[in-house]
Amino acid sequence: MHERLHRLQKSKPMIKEKANTVWTAEAAMAQRKALKSGGSTTAAKESADDLVAQVAREMMAEGWLLCFDEFQVTHISDAIIMKRLFGLLFEAGAVVIATSNRPPEDLYLNGLNRSLFLPFIPMMRDFCDVHDINSETDYRLTGEGEEKDRRVYIHPNGVEEAKLLERKFYRIAHQHVHTGGLVETQGRRISVPKSAVNSQVAWFDFKNLCDKPLGAADYLAIASVFHTVFVANIPKLTLQERDQVRRFIVMIDAFYERHTKLVCTADLDAINLFYVSEEDKRTSVADEIFAWDRTASRLIEMQSVKYLSEFGRKMEGDQFLGMFNMNTLSDDDLFEFWRRYDRDDSGEIDHDELKLFLQDVIEVTKGHRNVAPEVFEECLNAMDTDKNGSISFEEFDNYLRHRDFQKAAWA
Repeated sequence: MHERLHRLQKSKPMIKEKANTVWTAEAAMAQRKALKSGGSTTAAKESADDLVAQVAREMMAEGWLLCFDEFQVTHISDAIIMKRLFGLLFEAGAVVIATSNRPPEDLYLNGLNRSLFLPFIPMMRDFCDVHDINSETDYRLTGEGEEKDRRVYIHPNGVEEAKLLERKFYRIAHQHVHTGGLVETQGRRISVPKSAVNSQVAWFDFKNLCDKPLGAADYLAIASVFHTVFVANIPKLTLQERDQVRRFIVMIDAFYERHTKLVCTADLDAINLFYVSEEDKRTSVADEIFAWDRTASRLIEMQSVKYLSEFGRKMEGDQFLGMFNMNTLSDDDLFEFWRRYDRDDSGEIDHDELKLFLQDVIEVTKGHRNVAPEVFEECLNAMDTDKNGSISFEEFDNYLRHRDFQKAAWA
């Protein structure tokens, strides 16, 4: 919604001076007052309310069913605009399905100017049936974790752990690193301290991402540009760092949504990273306390074999292969390869999976994905040493390490 409002603002000559600012409820109200005092019929049609109506029409033209995972309201500009936007969507026949840690009555609890948001709650209940779904099992926590030497969430954060994170980053970047990059979104620029030259991999410190006033759009923009994000020095968090906690929660939600691979160092494990006293748990209404369990479980899931396997399988072939130096493949590299191409987790690579591997290699080296039948047969015969029609991990390992393959494929 904010991205669309920003685009529409830029397209309106009457408000060009606001084109490079973030849409806020205060700006919208100020604009409406200015337009009313001017008495211009044309200007009135281009008021903030009309922009929201135009966004609603665009959204309905694309789809009438809206599904929200982890519905929450944390910002005054969202809170004020939501009743107008959702009112228009519901009137147009939209159907909304959402999950949330809180019932509608507790959304934006104790938020700034909450009275302006309150009319949204009965409207939500009028158009949606509310169900309390209480489960004692968090299935994200039941996934199989990565082996220790392949950790992506590294804790505690000491000197050796910091060196490990740097080794992982520079290995995946092939030692070729660009500094001082930028990601642009909605007219804003986000500084990227380090990024790989030949692959979409970025390095940030926790302070770069969570000490600055960044929001969901910024984190989604980062996840759209980089498939792998390194974050160094995530500290132990408390309610004293509430702003950082809130941004960290939003950041993890964005990375999880885009299936980004997060590699980080942290002071503590995911569950204990955010400390809240028993007294605060009983008395505080801070949204961050309610949201943290979801964040911790997502951090744990993002370390799982299942999550990382899906990450590798969803990447484009050139981006995946761009993370490796084929002339010096490590054991971890071979494991990553196997995880991508054994797509059904059968423990063997069949003909279709082998063809995908060869398509990726040919795309990187030749610029197309056409695998000639004779090339496929030659590779199959070279890899399938026991001639049983499929390729084991040992056979795959031996083939990728073989000098003839490296010389032929990557010369």
